[in-house]
Formats: sequence, C-alpha cells, structure tokens
Amino acid sequence: MSTSYTISVENQRGENTNYAVFMNPPDFTGGQQPWMNVWYTSFVPYHGSFEVRTGADFYAWVGTVPTAPAPGVVVTSGMSLLARLGTTGVPGSTFDKKIIQSFPTITEINPSAIPGAFEIKTGTDFAVPNNTYLVGLAKVNNRGQVAPVASIAPRNNMNIQITPKMKFFVSESQQVAGEIVDYDAVARDGATIDFSSGEGQGKFYARVIQNTDGRFTVTYYDNFD
Repeated sequence: MSTSYTISVENQRGENTNYAVFMNPPDFTGGQQPWMNVWYTSFVPYHGSFEVRTGADFYAWVGTVPTAPAPGVVVTSGMSLLARLGTTGVPGSTFDKKIIQSFPTITEINPSAIPGAFEIKTGTDFAVPNNTYLVGLAKVNNRGQVAPVASIAPRNNMNIQITPKMKFFVSESQQVAGEIVDYDAVARDGATIDFSSGEGQGKFYARVIQNTDGRFTVTYYDNFD
C-alpha cells in the first residue's frame, strides 16, 4: 500500500471563508527562481472542515503562461508524466522537453536523475529570455486532475534536477487554482504543514485549525483513527 498523507483544515475563525492549499516548491538546480501555484481551493463555512489527501506521487510538468510569470498569473495548459524519484541504486526519471507547434511536451528518456529527484532536460527550441514556457512539479488535485504546484522558466540546454519535499501551506485566499502566488506572503500568513522534517517527520496526519484571531495551529498524528 502506498504512503498517504492527510491534511484536515478546520474553520473556527468566526465566519465563512475560502482556503487555498499550496505545496512548497521543490529544490530546482540551475539557480532559477521557482514559482508556487495554488493547488487546492475550498470554501469552508464557520465550524466546517475539509481534507486534502495525497501520496508520494510526483509528476514532471511542462506548460505555458499567457504573460511573464509573476504573482496573479494563472497557469492552465500543460502536459505531465508520472516521475520516479532517484535512489542511491537507481537513477530517477528523466524527461526531454520539446516544443511542438508552440506547445511544450515531455518524453521520458534514459533515467539519470540524482537520489530524491527527477530530471527535465531542455533543448534549444525556445527564445531567450524565456517568459512563456515553464517546467516543474505537479500533483493530483481535489478534482482528480494533475495540476502544477511549482515551476521555473528554464533556459535552453539545461539539465534540471527537481527534488520534491512533503511540505505544504494553507491560507485564507480568494485566488484560483493554478494561480502563481507570492511565496513569502503565503509562508508568513498561512499554516505550514511539514511531513519531511521537524515535528511532522514520520507522521501522516495533520490537523490544521484557524482560530478566532485568524492564526493557525497545526497538530500532527501518526494517522487518523
């Protein structure tokens, strides 16, 4: 049975509100600034709750943006393929990115990613500076769709190692799924749920409560019984 993580979000702040869930951007090699996208959204009435369930499934993703990537820009179109992370004995999945009639595509090729990562290789088929084509990480969302959670705008001829972390954020938000957000604002104002280090390491269930003062508390459990 595959590993499963659950985040339960409870609204105890005194009024109805909307929440967004984000995944912490993975580590990208190459020095590019990563962009974080809204992953889940949910309306939650006062005293209501919702759950996010996810596993250790990671997808290589490529897509486009209508304008230069920045907070507020919505990422919609794209293509994704399931990626296997590398181990000490077996290289992780590697994908070759190509542009076909202005649409970015990826094809799995001979694996060469480092432990804990998958890899995307770019060619020489887009203009520089690149403000159109993105590559990154995607996860299955609450609608069963594979949706981008973080990406970069790569340069030509890059071998990008992408190392995900099981770390998430929850915040009040009126944003829409796929929208690029300000990472610092989300990390500052939202709840941080980290299954990869600290108190949450080795745990599989996180209970997130937004209290009447607007602040969040996070409690971890081994599982939900």
